[in-house]
Amino acid sequence: MLHKKTNKKINKYVMLLLTAVLCIGLLSACGKDDELNPGLTFADVEGGEVVATYKDGSVTDKEFNKFKSALALTQGMDPSILDMEGYREYILEQYIVYKVLAGKATEEQQTEAKDEALANFTQFEEILKGSGDVNEQLKSYDLTRNDVATFLTMGSAVSKYIDSQITDEMMKTEYEDNKADYSLYDVRQIVINLAVPDAETGETKSRTEEEALALAQEVKTKLDAGGSWDELAKQYSDDATKDSGGVYTDYMGGRWYEPVKEAAYTQELNTVGDPVLSPIGYHILMVEGRDVLEYDAVAQTTKDMIRYVLSNTVMDDFMNKELPEYEINITLPPVNNAEPDAAEGTEEAGNEPSTDEAANEESTDGAESDSTSEEAAQ
Repeated sequence: MLHKKTNKKINKYVMLLLTAVLCIGLLSACGKDDELNPGLTFADVEGGEVVATYKDGSVTDKEFNKFKSALALTQGMDPSILDMEGYREYILEQYIVYKVLAGKATEEQQTEAKDEALANFTQFEEILKGSGDVNEQLKSYDLTRNDVATFLTMGSAVSKYIDSQITDEMMKTEYEDNKADYSLYDVRQIVINLAVPDAETGETKSRTEEEALALAQEVKTKLDAGGSWDELAKQYSDDATKDSGGVYTDYMGGRWYEPVKEAAYTQELNTVGDPVLSPIGYHILMVEGRDVLEYDAVAQTTKDMIRYVLSNTVMDDFMNKELPEYEINITLPPVNNAEPDAAEGTEEAGNEPSTDEAANEESTDGAESDSTSEEAAQ
């Protein structure tokens, strides 16, 4: 269910939630494992110490440990990471969100979630087999097969509840308000970065904006005079597509920096545009095709992306308007030998950056990574 990033800040709670649900969505159903009987709560957790309370509920250390371990296992993480001071409080709050939202799912949604988890668990076991004996791996995380299936059921129930809150009208409004994000473009671009790795030393060299703009204008002048995009891209561009003429085909606008997206959406077709400044440098664009459709004509993968963005809105509303009413009180004991800076560092790690911030970290070419949103959505 994970798709494109937009110019909206992705709520950190949604990201953890959908990271867990992602492991469901990427698995192909291959028949139920009828020996399992997962629910929305972990089994065999009686008698644990209460580590959090909230309206109409509580969490014990035993069930929280199962949640942490299942999260770590499904994401291939070292479970000790989740015990860092600061981060574990964040994870515990996530678990409470899971419990509350899964409980909001209808009986039909809960049944569907269980069936989905059972259908996917066998495939997940096959993935685990690639790393060795399944039982030994589960034992190392102090989990049973039913614990993992319960974790998957919870994630699926939450996903189904959130999805049920998204109406057709919300979908259409999101699309109409952000057509530039969801439209597809055929574009050529040459990018002059502000920071460029030195091929010989590996060190990063910096350009001023004035230096980058001068190079970009030089490129535009040559293109206007009939210069070859393929040759000039190889000569000047710092983009990952420099060896293929800077071509982007059927590229979704929301995956670009805001200024680049706006240029792709508004620039005259088949014309070399003026250099556009983004956080990484200057972009010279030629838009060769622009597919701006009415909502009813967009592909299902695009609608899936819209639904994902709206799931963030639904979660935001819950976190801001409803969750405070649950009066969460976390009483985790201190971590032994906790490092002083652990909480501060993990607090930052829990915040998902906005698109421009994320792109600065993930990309040096003005577009996000090659793991396309279409692939992620399927």
